[in-house]
Amino acid sequence: MAERPSSGLEDLFGAASLDAGLGKTLLVVDWAKTPAGEVGGWPAALRSTVRTMLYAACPMAVLIGREGIVVCNAAACGVFGDAWQTAQGRSIFEVLPIARKFYREMIDAAFRGNSHGLKDQAIRLWRNGVSETCWFNLGLSPVMGDDGEVFGTLLEASETTEHIRTRKALTLAQERVEVALEAGGIVGTWDFDVRSRKVIIDCGLAEQYGIPPELAGKGIPIEVLFENLHAEDCPRVLAAFGEAVAVGGKFHNRFRTITRDGALHWYIASGRPVRNESGAVTGFAGILIDTTTQSEVAAELRESNLRFDTLTEAIPQIVWSADRHGTHDFFNRRWTEFTGIGQDAIVPTLWTELVHPDDWNRVSQTWQNCLKTGQPYDIDYRFRHHSDGFRWLRVIALPMRDADGNILRWYGTSTDIEDAKLLEAQRELVNRELDHRIGNLFTLVNGLVSLSARSHPQCAAFARDIRSRLVALNRAHELIRHRSGGEPVLLGTLLDQILAPYAKDGAAEIRTGGCSLLLRPEMVAPFALVFHELATNAAKYGALAATKGRLTVNVVFEPETVAIDWMEQGCCGLAGKGSSGGFGSTLLKTIVEGQFRGSMQREISAAGFRLRLRFPQGLFSAPGGGGRS
Repeated sequence: MAERPSSGLEDLFGAASLDAGLGKTLLVVDWAKTPAGEVGGWPAALRSTVRTMLYAACPMAVLIGREGIVVCNAAACGVFGDAWQTAQGRSIFEVLPIARKFYREMIDAAFRGNSHGLKDQAIRLWRNGVSETCWFNLGLSPVMGDDGEVFGTLLEASETTEHIRTRKALTLAQERVEVALEAGGIVGTWDFDVRSRKVIIDCGLAEQYGIPPELAGKGIPIEVLFENLHAEDCPRVLAAFGEAVAVGGKFHNRFRTITRDGALHWYIASGRPVRNESGAVTGFAGILIDTTTQSEVAAELRESNLRFDTLTEAIPQIVWSADRHGTHDFFNRRWTEFTGIGQDAIVPTLWTELVHPDDWNRVSQTWQNCLKTGQPYDIDYRFRHHSDGFRWLRVIALPMRDADGNILRWYGTSTDIEDAKLLEAQRELVNRELDHRIGNLFTLVNGLVSLSARSHPQCAAFARDIRSRLVALNRAHELIRHRSGGEPVLLGTLLDQILAPYAKDGAAEIRTGGCSLLLRPEMVAPFALVFHELATNAAKYGALAATKGRLTVNVVFEPETVAIDWMEQGCCGLAGKGSSGGFGSTLLKTIVEGQFRGSMQREISAAGFRLRLRFPQGLFSAPGGGGRS
């Protein structure tokens, strides 16, 4: 047998007990090399306390001296965690460094003769290689001799970790139940006793019915609650509850109740049977949910849907909607009337197959761009009609957004414009014929001038000048007849065409500045008429009638309007004469103020004539923009 480190152990345990294993935890330590010294040299009070501790079944330890040298029993493994195997003979501050501050205070208190009892003390331990918080009831008291000298600290421990965790879990569960009750609109709980026919309700439910809490907790006849039921619902609820009691089944019913404040509330009552050991139903436990808000919202939703359905079916256009990704999910009955395809045969991508092949690329690109940018969708295209042909539709859609501006859905209409397109085509045909005839007229006049010039050679230069002006006027006429559906026209381009007949060598000086405004197609003709009228007056009475005259046209951008300044200088006081009355003046006022909601401001002075035309900025396209696709 190996030599034992300290013979004092026999005195502490006795040889038989030591060999039996009670002192094996001490045998592994060479106590002579520890601050505690050999066991044989320990004071009697300390030896007696250690002996009692080692025989104890509950977790105990003795912390010797102010260094807290650990002597612990086998049951103390839970107190020290993974450090228990090497705890014997080491300072508690080394064994549990994470709890150093706590043990320092407790040992110092013990050496002052003070004891401590701590309930549910949290201690960080390493168990199975994992750091975790554990809870203990701890008792710490001094190990004291007959003369009052303190030799160490006796530690008694009882772990309460599972109790604490269970209590916390119960508290959390109760909090979750309360949150669920509030979130679910649950007014309260109820328990019904079959034998006494009394129901116990909680405070929340008692408050709804105006019942004192103390009476509600003892139980009230269930008929008291039934008295508040709506007259139309009472027979149905009573019958359903009676059946649930009779057959022992679940109870679930929706009804109206008049509360103590006279308000009408919608409730849902749900309950499950409670059975005794023999399986007989002795009562019901349930909850009461207030669904008033949901019922009101549902009623409003039904009314809103009815209004929407009535509106969409009353208007003559096809009404449709799509989600934020562009997937079509609704068409009104006008769709079926137009396409001949029933509602049950509609799939989200069906509409793409009905667009005219020649229009599809343009339609697809425009729709995808609107989905990406959120811009209004406005396009004309041909769509298959039930008569096996195609008809033109004007399709307009706007996005519906949430409070943050995010697109939720698209709502649109499709209007049959086939007749309008045919009329437009006929009008175009007539206009082309008219243009052809006017062009022939210009050609005829040009020919007559040339013929006359042959008879009068001395007028050849004059004839060439007349012919060039006739050509320029013909080009201006082509712009005047510019119709909707074409490309926007630069204001400068229009002015060049209108003023070209007057921009000849030796004639008046003509300047234009800032004329990069884009005129939408439908505005070209009215603006051409305006500038043609102003140019005609300037040629008769103003700057274009004088050899040294100067005509300046500038565009000025103001906060909400666009101003166009027409200024004539060097016109010998004649400028503006033709702009103050007569047909020309009426034409200008009709177009500028009537059609475009603009304004005109005339100024005539010795310096010349100035006319400022103001128009809303919304009349003009952004540079590079275009008209409706």
